[in-house]
Amino acid sequence: MAGTQNIGEASDNPVAINVTAMVDVIFCLCLFFMCSFQFKQLEGKVESWLPRERGMNAIAADKLRPEEIRVLMKWNPDSGTTSRSVRGNPSHLGTDAELMAVIRQRRDEYSSQGKTDWPLMIDAEAEVCWKDVVHVMDLCKNERLPRIELAALSAAE
Repeated sequence: MAGTQNIGEASDNPVAINVTAMVDVIFCLCLFFMCSFQFKQLEGKVESWLPRERGMNAIAADKLRPEEIRVLMKWNPDSGTTSRSVRGNPSHLGTDAELMAVIRQRRDEYSSQGKTDWPLMIDAEAEVCWKDVVHVMDLCKNERLPRIELAALSAAE
């Protein structure tokens, strides 16, 4: 260690430095940072596909998937809220219970017809807050719907 010398020897470093305290402080800092470090947990993954009504192979989405539940979400700038409806259901679905009742009804209709491989499509305008879209996705996940997909709003709507 620095600063140690035998009796009768000349030393190049006349000041003795005790590094034990410095090593203790470094170990304490390392322990503090290791214990206080938190890993960011992934909450989930969102699978997404490009819209089918645009691009090189433009085919109408209705011709590709006639059996689907499509939730339409539109932004109302006057009230500052998002309006939700299900394609084929003319009424506006204001509450979560109303929306999920219509989705359950469609799901039961498809199940009674023997159709098991249908997606739930969420069509949201660009102005709709992502918070509202994710809320609808959470409602559908709580209902244990297996296929939830995002789609672009088609020009006909």
